[in-house]
Amino acid sequence: MKKHAKLYITIAVILLLAVGIYALFRGDTKRMNAAAGSGNPAMEFDNIDLKEDKDGKPVWRFKAKHVTMSQDKNIIEMTGVDGSFMKDDNEIDLTADTGKIDRKAQTVYVEGNVKGKSKDGLVLYAKNLTYDGKTQILSTDQFFTAEKDNRVLTGDSFTGDRALQQLTAKGHAKLADKEDAK
Repeated sequence: MKKHAKLYITIAVILLLAVGIYALFRGDTKRMNAAAGSGNPAMEFDNIDLKEDKDGKPVWRFKAKHVTMSQDKNIIEMTGVDGSFMKDDNEIDLTADTGKIDRKAQTVYVEGNVKGKSKDGLVLYAKNLTYDGKTQILSTDQFFTAEKDNRVLTGDSFTGDRALQQLTAKGHAKLADKEDAK
């Protein structure tokens, strides 16, 4: 009987250990699965260059101080944004606090102290900019200021081509000489 008692005790101890280990780790799978679907970044980078080309020609390029990429690699969030939008031989260089690239929707969004300057002397100040890759339109839905050739254009929003060679101001739009705009 003593022989069987030791066997039963050993089996009971092993079962208790197995139940204890299971109870200890059973929630980890749920937490890992929840984290995987919660939009947590799959990858993070510092000082990275991003770009998009179409038909062998550059459309935009960005350098960001910090980038997080979603697990499906469709959403890229940037901080410390420095970049350009290009069209033919024209280009507008810009800086912004943050940005977001949505590859699936083909959009680029930058916001926070957006400043831009083109090769032909246009200087842009805006709170945000959105580039729609499907329509190839660069726009803002908030107040902006665009200066060029001692003229200042302001408005509540604008749309234009991606290098801002053509710009259409909307909502309280005003064009004035730089001296009169102050």
